[in-house]
Amino acid sequence: MLKFICYGIFFSVIGLLSGCGGEESESAENTQVVAKVNGEEVTIHQLNQLLSRVRAPEGEYSRGDLEKKALDNLVEKTLVLQAAKGVKIDREPAVLSALEEAKNKVLIERYVQRALESVAKPTDEQVQRFYDDSPELFAERKMYVFTKLAISAGDEQVEQLIEQVKQGHTIKQVVALLEQKDIKYKRMSEAKAEGKIAGPVLHFLSALQAGDVGYLKMTDGLLVVELHRLLDQSVTLEEAKGAIAGQLLLEARKKASKKLVDSLKETAEVEYVGQFAPDSK
Repeated sequence: MLKFICYGIFFSVIGLLSGCGGEESESAENTQVVAKVNGEEVTIHQLNQLLSRVRAPEGEYSRGDLEKKALDNLVEKTLVLQAAKGVKIDREPAVLSALEEAKNKVLIERYVQRALESVAKPTDEQVQRFYDDSPELFAERKMYVFTKLAISAGDEQVEQLIEQVKQGHTIKQVVALLEQKDIKYKRMSEAKAEGKIAGPVLHFLSALQAGDVGYLKMTDGLLVVELHRLLDQSVTLEEAKGAIAGQLLLEARKKASKKLVDSLKETAEVEYVGQFAPDSK
């Protein structure tokens, strides 16, 4: 069992690193059956299907090694599957339900995938427009290096702390005051690009100079931030083109997917019953 698990991990990791690939096996092309497990046949089709999802780092594994490991993996999976069926696990209600759900998931994903094949890739003009419209993410992107204090305090304490900040106190001095008054706080040091910072925080951060301390009132207390450095992290259109194209294509596919589902709803007859019926509320 341990050997089977290790092989499973081997192929999962290889698949994640390399994606799809592989060719037809030359060593087994003249026969459909490559192994028999308790009389059950393992075919060349099953072997090639597994190999199509596996590609080892170039030069590290020979084709023969991969074929042998893939076949061993299939044999061991078949053994475990036979054992599971032998004790009738495949007839358990929970398993039957999970199998049906898995089948439906594959069908849904394949249907949507096929329906979205017609979604066009973004044009160079669309990529350029996205780049120009988001200077904070690309051409004028900055990296903020700062320390922040998330302070849990009541209104009166918040006002006292704000006065300390306005008087030019540093983070260190504010921390000393918090310790003295036994006020709960959480201290964090961060380095984030503009696109990764929440809007309200970015708004007042952008008004600070290196060394400045600012504050932001929160619903449950106060956020005090000291800006240490502001770094230029601008990105050219050429550097950002791939990421922008991928983002635009993803958004286009999401819209197309929603449109597909909406169109199916329009032509379908859906009736909610029982507690979910419209007149039951």
